[in-house]
Amino acid sequence: MTQQKDKIDAFRGVLTDILASSSKTEQMDNLKAHVNALLDDQVGLVIARPLLSEFIGLFNKRITDSDTKKTLLLYTIQQAQSRAVSFEEQLSHMRETLADQYEAEDDYLKAAKTLQGISLDSGHRAISDDYKLGIYIRIVRLLLEEEEAVAAEAYLNRAALLLPTTPDLVVGLTFKLSQARILDAKRRFLEACQKYHELSYVPQLSEEERLRCLMAAVQCAVLARAGPLRSRSLATLYKDERTHHLALFSILEKTYLERVIRANEVSEFAATLKPHHLARLTSNTTVFERAMIEHNLLSASKIYNNISFDELGSLLNVSSEQAEQVASHMIGENRMVGCIDQIDHTIFFESGGATFDQSSQENSISAAAAAANGTTQPNQQVQQSMLEIVRWDAGIQTLCQDMDSIITTIQERYPEYASAHFNAMI
Repeated sequence: MTQQKDKIDAFRGVLTDILASSSKTEQMDNLKAHVNALLDDQVGLVIARPLLSEFIGLFNKRITDSDTKKTLLLYTIQQAQSRAVSFEEQLSHMRETLADQYEAEDDYLKAAKTLQGISLDSGHRAISDDYKLGIYIRIVRLLLEEEEAVAAEAYLNRAALLLPTTPDLVVGLTFKLSQARILDAKRRFLEACQKYHELSYVPQLSEEERLRCLMAAVQCAVLARAGPLRSRSLATLYKDERTHHLALFSILEKTYLERVIRANEVSEFAATLKPHHLARLTSNTTVFERAMIEHNLLSASKIYNNISFDELGSLLNVSSEQAEQVASHMIGENRMVGCIDQIDHTIFFESGGATFDQSSQENSISAAAAAANGTTQPNQQVQQSMLEIVRWDAGIQTLCQDMDSIITTIQERYPEYASAHFNAMI
């Protein structure tokens, strides 16, 4: 024990002398030599581990220059990696310290990759679930800062398995916010909108954070693909009185009321969007532009019974071919009711072009069928190919009802005539 204590004191004395050196270059060389001496196989783990832990603690106290910290930490990690099993805990602390430095310099990707190198599934030391969860959540947050949604989702899924075991409210809220951001980045806007809106009600978040979540919910609802599910999300946000005080309320109101939105009316909204909202799609339009085109097309279907490709393209500010393509996709995906006459280059909208969600108990039948027979039938969805048959059946039904009403009126007003003539027919 006395010999071990003497060795530890000797290493500490040498390190103190090195740190007292005034030459930066000489100090760096000596610190690297000190690391090599600590990690030498001849130095027992009983001595090396506590000394290495003390050395790591210097990066927050004595070694403050950022370049020196990064260079020395990278060198120490590299040298200790060959004995990773023996220095797992120290390597984890060094990687966390290096990640802190990268994050302070806004180099989030390098910080995330540094943390990814931490061994969390080792059988050589006990690692708590809270520590694993904290590292996973931090990696997710760092990756999202670099718009790396796919990689972030992999670590979020790992974190989800450990989340029920932690009572830490901050970790839980960070998880939910990360989940919403990943859904947003993957363009699953309706799901992201719901998550953001839920977070905007969490009292533990600051007023500023809740407001940001509410604005993100509005953005996602506007950017979602036009259809009945989007209309439902827009209705929920429009009825939330807090949104009426947002700068984005004008665009929310127009999308909710299904008004045609002109290009010059969305500049303020576009300025608030994130880079992935403005990413180019295969159609050479951005996510935002596609959302506005689909919204305006659905709005036009409420105004026009039919419209030519050229006129629709002019209304949507796109080519006639692109207008036809967007309309065909929306009709094919049952987000709008209508049909396309490619010979006459005309689109026909059926009863306002609206479709309704099957889960809704109001007007779950398509708008075209409901308009044709004047009824609503819950839990029934009429396909596009059945529209004409539905109209024909509805017409026959209406004719029979009218004939029955006429006969009943005649019987009431002229019973003798009805008895003489109708009985003879029977």
